[in-house]
Amino acid sequence: MKTLKLKKTPQQTASVFHRAVLLMASLCLLMLSSLASALEARVDRTTLPLNETLQLELSGSFSAFNLSIDLSPLEKDFRVLDNRRSTNMQYINGSFTAQTTLTVTLEPKRAGILTIPSISIEGESSKAIELKVTKANNSISADPNQASPVDIEVTLDNPDTWVQAQMLLKIKLFQSVELYNLELLGVKELQQMGLTVEKIGENKTYQAKRKNVTYHVTELNYVLFADTPGTFKLPEFIFEGQMPTRASRYGKRLEARSEAITVTVKDVPKDYPSATWIPARDLQISDDLADTVELELGDSLNRNLVVSVYGQEAAVIPNMPEIDSDIISVYTDAPELNDQISPEGVTGVRMDNIALISKKPGQLVLPEIQVPWFNTTTGKTEVATLPARTIKILGANGQLPDTTSSTSAAPQVAIDQTPPPFANQSASDEFNNQSSESMTGSSPIDTKESIPTWFLLIFGLVCGIVVLQTGVIWRLYQRTPNIEEDEHQVIASQNWDEALPEDFVSSFRLIQKALQDHQLSRESLPEAIQSLIDRFRATHYGSSKSDASFTANDREELRQQLKQFFDKHSQPNQGPTLYPQ
Repeated sequence: MKTLKLKKTPQQTASVFHRAVLLMASLCLLMLSSLASALEARVDRTTLPLNETLQLELSGSFSAFNLSIDLSPLEKDFRVLDNRRSTNMQYINGSFTAQTTLTVTLEPKRAGILTIPSISIEGESSKAIELKVTKANNSISADPNQASPVDIEVTLDNPDTWVQAQMLLKIKLFQSVELYNLELLGVKELQQMGLTVEKIGENKTYQAKRKNVTYHVTELNYVLFADTPGTFKLPEFIFEGQMPTRASRYGKRLEARSEAITVTVKDVPKDYPSATWIPARDLQISDDLADTVELELGDSLNRNLVVSVYGQEAAVIPNMPEIDSDIISVYTDAPELNDQISPEGVTGVRMDNIALISKKPGQLVLPEIQVPWFNTTTGKTEVATLPARTIKILGANGQLPDTTSSTSAAPQVAIDQTPPPFANQSASDEFNNQSSESMTGSSPIDTKESIPTWFLLIFGLVCGIVVLQTGVIWRLYQRTPNIEEDEHQVIASQNWDEALPEDFVSSFRLIQKALQDHQLSRESLPEAIQSLIDRFRATHYGSSKSDASFTANDREELRQQLKQFFDKHSQPNQGPTLYPQ
């Protein structure tokens, strides 16, 4: 069987070649059109007032699905209020096309010539568009006598002030129409200027009338502190919002701007006497003690020191002087610092709770406390003073011993103000001369003549009485070597086989009495016993008893340790002492 072979004619060969060329050209044109297609940008208008919005449309052959677009370049001169997407797909003569449009609603931030920058989407970029933005027109009608629907009023109580002094900033926002998307601009700029800004309370709302128009008023109050001296201007405060209109779904934006305020901050005066700078409207210091307080041995009291500074924070109040004395134990809690906010600004309050427990008879003088501060109202330095207080600790007979020393408490130092009896020879000689004159009824004794025996006896008797009163005999008696006696002859006020009282003051008196009977000081107690006593005291005097609880088991442990301690240091009783050791 023969195979029939068909031969193409020259005309048929040319036709196939022409078709291939046309196909290649179509593909090239398609590729060129794809490469030439750029992101198209257009706006609904190029001239508009500041308080109106415009529409920006970006169209291109990009996919709307999982689209990531960066609109941050627009935020320099515009507010981006909204953006939405739409896609148009077509299939014509076997060709599929898709066109996506991104619609962005923009609002200008300022008047002038603004530029919508180039936007890039999936490698395609739009062209920049120039706009002309005119000043906003806040008037609802053309009547110039009609009040503006929005207004702002900013006041500063003391634009001429001192460094770190309080300034009260009051901002009032007025609106006579219904607005939404309200915004106040300028407060963040205060912090960027280096000012300390603190809001006072909640916003106040009320009504006020201006030009026969009733306004809804919102009042905001702030406290400002400037840390560096100099002259500067507060930033411009802008109150803006959108008023609903039929012309635009986003409404019409209204705004009001404040007038500039110049602030002058002066440095600390060179003649200010203290290292702690306290600029304020007022400063007061007080406590709850009388001028003179009497305590029995072992008694205690609380001293509450309160320092209030008006127009300043509590952190600027300095520490109170410490009390250091050998006749009284001092226990101080951590100070409480509180800042109270009111329409007058900040009021700082510092409270110091000090527990004082008497341990020896005597007299303690708490010196007066002085706190220098600067009055920002008068521009002068003043000193707040708390008068001195006297604390008398009575002995066993309910009176102060004649020779009890008077101590003045000062920071870190206790000063003894009373000299010992017959501290100088001239006083002793004067006493001897007066005694001899009163006994003989004649002129002073001649040193060349012998002194009568009866005079020596009387003089010795007088000296013995004086020495007995000053406690010298008891001191000598205590310092003599102990005669060996039975240990059971020691008389103690507390039977350590019995439980300690639940009251701290009663227990502390028993421990103090036992220490005196054994001629020991509190410092001789072991650390474990002192720690238990401190916890017992903290429960009684502490501001938070839950944090320093002292249980019955702790009190029993303290009793057992005291029993072991005093049994170890037991010695014969030598009677009560006039002078605590």
